[in-house]
Amino acid sequence: MPGLASRNLPGMMHALRDTGKRTAGWLVSRAVPQYRFENGLFILAHMRCGSTALSNILCSRPDISGYGEAHVRYEGRADLGQLALNQMRRGGWELQASHLFDKILHSRYDSAVPPEFFTARAIFLVRRPGDAILSIVRLFCRLGKNEYRTQDEAADYYIERLTALEALWHRFPAERRIGLTHEALVRDPERALAAISAGLELQPPLVNRYASLAASRRGGGGDPLKSGQFTRIERLRHELPADALLDLAGSRAEECEELYLRLYRLFTGRESTALRKVHP
Repeated sequence: MPGLASRNLPGMMHALRDTGKRTAGWLVSRAVPQYRFENGLFILAHMRCGSTALSNILCSRPDISGYGEAHVRYEGRADLGQLALNQMRRGGWELQASHLFDKILHSRYDSAVPPEFFTARAIFLVRRPGDAILSIVRLFCRLGKNEYRTQDEAADYYIERLTALEALWHRFPAERRIGLTHEALVRDPERALAAISAGLELQPPLVNRYASLAASRRGGGGDPLKSGQFTRIERLRHELPADALLDLAGSRAEECEELYLRLYRLFTGRESTALRKVHP
């Protein structure tokens, strides 16, 4: 039936492209020995939390291959090959790098990860709910997109993502994870970077300096608005303002705050002593 075949053609082409990408990723993951999850370095976070700036710090190093958010769904080792292919296409690939980097801001990419995923190093990053949710709404409004047009839509994402981050946190060994808040990162970047370096055994230690790759500012790779204007994480020299007030239905604001505080307590607890003095 030609008519039916024509209607199904877009879906068939998408399936073929997806199969081709996964096959190519599988081949690359087997061709390069360091493409194993134990050599992975991931930022696990949510939108508008400072992850682009931290990604730029990490990806400016020659021992870390990456550029920002690669939008790879991690279900097996072959997906590390897909990550490398994305980096090649976007100009963020370093063949000799010992770490393969990605930042993951959406649960569709890390909801079905294999057990080996938790042998990677992970940096968890979260921001206070009022500031994060309002920033998400402003960003998508400026970009002219239909997603996250209201505080309630952005809050749905925030609640879902922080719930997923809490579950992921518990699956990483303590020595392979570290968590911090956006406030800690911008209040004292040097101290936060030193804590990440020590906690995840990154040598030489991270320095507060970066070159913003174009790939981190387009195609969903990172912050498209301001990240290209800076070469370092700017330290705030005044007291941070109070968390912005939200206009959400029911008890949604309280739910957002409780989730944030639960992660804050996890990050500053006994298992994360390296960052205890960084947080306000």
